[in-house]
Amino acid sequence: MAISSSLTSAYSSSSGLNSLISQYMALERRPLTALNTQKTSFSSSLNIHTDLKTKISDLLTLSRELGSTETTTIYNSRTSSSGDETKITASAGSGAATGTFQVRVKQLATGASLQSTAALLTKPATVSSSKVAPGSGTIDVTKSFANAGFGSAPTGTVTIGSWTSADLSTYTSVQTFMDAVNAAGVDANIYYNKTEDKFYLESKAVTALTFSESVAGGSTGFFTQVKMRDATTPYAYHGTTDATGVQSNVILNNANFDTALTSTTTGKFKINGVDISYDTSTDTLDAVISRINSSTANVNVFYDTSLDKVLIKSKGAGSTDTITLSDVTGNLMNVLKLDTASATSGTDAKFTINSASASDEITKSSNTFTINGISYTLKNTNVTAYTDTTYTTITVKQDTSALQSKINDFLTKFNAATQYIKDKTGLDAYTKARGVLAGNTIFASLKSQLYKKLSEQVTGLTIGNPDYLSKIGITFDSSLKASLSNTTKFNDAISSNSQAVQDLFNSTNGVAKKLETLLKPFVESASTSRGSIIDETKTVISNRITGIETRITRMEERLKIKENQYRQQLYKMQDMLTTAVLQGNQISSFFNSQ
Repeated sequence: MAISSSLTSAYSSSSGLNSLISQYMALERRPLTALNTQKTSFSSSLNIHTDLKTKISDLLTLSRELGSTETTTIYNSRTSSSGDETKITASAGSGAATGTFQVRVKQLATGASLQSTAALLTKPATVSSSKVAPGSGTIDVTKSFANAGFGSAPTGTVTIGSWTSADLSTYTSVQTFMDAVNAAGVDANIYYNKTEDKFYLESKAVTALTFSESVAGGSTGFFTQVKMRDATTPYAYHGTTDATGVQSNVILNNANFDTALTSTTTGKFKINGVDISYDTSTDTLDAVISRINSSTANVNVFYDTSLDKVLIKSKGAGSTDTITLSDVTGNLMNVLKLDTASATSGTDAKFTINSASASDEITKSSNTFTINGISYTLKNTNVTAYTDTTYTTITVKQDTSALQSKINDFLTKFNAATQYIKDKTGLDAYTKARGVLAGNTIFASLKSQLYKKLSEQVTGLTIGNPDYLSKIGITFDSSLKASLSNTTKFNDAISSNSQAVQDLFNSTNGVAKKLETLLKPFVESASTSRGSIIDETKTVISNRITGIETRITRMEERLKIKENQYRQQLYKMQDMLTTAVLQGNQISSFFNSQ
């Protein structure tokens, strides 16, 4: 008897064997599939509760802000404007007094000041009467006189006091010549200012500065070329005898001050109690000034070349503001003629608000100050007397746009929360599938309560004040979407009685207060032992998911064992079938050979 070919083909190949095993295991996996479906459903529910908590928390946050009675609430936000910001600027803080304020500024607050008692260099000196190089060029002092850029290369010799130079053509550069003049033993100091394109010649003594040039016929001398000599008054000083001032960008030892520095190395002085150190062999006057300005001495210092004085201005202000300084070691303050200088005290700001009477004058030690929550910055005076008709108007109003924006955010969060609950507790309009929260009475009730709290009357308010949100322009449309549908009504309510609008939200029975009470249990723990409603629900769901995952893990382990059993059994059946086929074939061959 022949064995069926269909049966043998089913068990003879590995693909056929695997197909049979797959079919058996598909039946075995049905309970596992059901568990995975449950897990997916619970995971979806967990995500929905997480999203719902976020939406309710967002609404709770806005409810708290609108329900707050703190002085920094949105109801106390202010805007301010100035009629002339070149005179006064103003910024109104939360809760600042609203109104129109006429400010008359008679005097600004100033800081103390101090300056050198005399010019730093009063010895005879002269400077080029105009630019030296032709056109817009400058002199390159690193080159020889012939190549430095003069209109005509100066030649011959110069005499300064009792010193006479070598022929100018023998100096390798203009700077080499100037170094020779400035060397010890010569009673003068010379330098070139590239920015001005002028040469400066200073006496090192209080006696008269004498200088001359000697040239061959037809040649041009140095002092003629650098414009320190003219035809009418040869070798005359151009300007006053202290025309030059000191070089602030050379080391202190070479600055040619009237008073000699007693220290050729380090020194120290105090400004407003702050120590400032210097080194006369490495520091310039500019460097010392920068060191002061970057210190905590609270002053600004600069060297005025036109006055040839150091000027100090306090960063502070007010009639009690002053500047103190003294040498500690060395004599730099004496050299700068500051040690005997008296500080000019600062002044207070003087102004009136809504008054033309001097008896109402207000004084402040700074030009920036706060009065009734309004921060003022005085920038310039606008009157010479308080009786002047001029003034600068500062206007402070409630910031209705900020409140309107906050209420719009609140309504947006309200709509997001209610629509989400509606979607998850109802039927899908297209698929007719039930929402995950369908039948959940807790959230269905929450949705109804949210609509109720926003639409019902607010009790306990002053008679005549708005007691429904609809009276300030907040309404529901046909889809129960809340919105500030009438901004004109809202702005009118704010303008006429802003406190009434505030009471509608943050009074004891106000809309925001009631929503806060309603929403808190859903997203915030009532105690350390118990979580919020949503968190407790999420915990239950998470535990169920964990239990299902444990069952899935165990079932998958059992299915692996089951699959292996099926595979071993089918392998044995395959071997038995193969043996039977061979025996059948042998019997057939035997009978066919007879």
